[in-house]
Amino acid sequence: MRISRFSFALVGISLLLASPMRAQDEGERGKAPKAPLLMGVAVQVDLAGPVMKALNTKFDQLECGARINFRDKYFPLVELGVGECERDGEQNANHFKTRAPYFRVGMDYNFNKKHNGNRFFAGLRYGFSGYTYDFTNVDFQDPVYGGNTGLDLSGQKANMHWAEVSVGCETKLWSFIRLGWTLRFKARISEKDTPYGSPYYVPGFGKNGSTTWGGTCNLIFDIGKKFNTQETKK
Repeated sequence: MRISRFSFALVGISLLLASPMRAQDEGERGKAPKAPLLMGVAVQVDLAGPVMKALNTKFDQLECGARINFRDKYFPLVELGVGECERDGEQNANHFKTRAPYFRVGMDYNFNKKHNGNRFFAGLRYGFSGYTYDFTNVDFQDPVYGGNTGLDLSGQKANMHWAEVSVGCETKLWSFIRLGWTLRFKARISEKDTPYGSPYYVPGFGKNGSTTWGGTCNLIFDIGKKFNTQETKK
């Protein structure tokens, strides 16, 4: 009798211990598998800049970038470009001109949990440009002695640090080719200008000010691993 009771007790304890272990195992099997750590790399070219140049806007830029894909969620990146602006004053004869490189570094986060080729991003970036600009005004009036003396401020040096908050999305067009866009809010961190004041335009930032808006339309060449959750579950 004692042996029977002891046997029943062992069976009961075994069942109690097995239940949470079985539930944990089933829970782990029910979870979606994680994507590989390194999913690939991509390079991109901004299509908005050439369109701005063709439309003769006040300023434009040529930009490319590269990024790494970690788990199809985290995308550290770097963006390099050249911004230019040539503008005549609307009410006087002043002329502003600059052309200089800039760069940004940052990261995007993909909010789409499905690995279906579509990505919805939010991101942060730090940007910097050190540049020179020319400012001339042939009708400048001397404030002390009067008369038209002209003003020639060529080769003025300045720089700016700024931060960007971005949102965007991208989708697969064909094979490894993707198309995406971003909308960006830019805020100046610090600026070194000249004794004559701030320039009209900052390469990579846009029209000078404490804040501004920008955007990109990127053609992306994405070279990476394919991740199929259904195949991984099997």
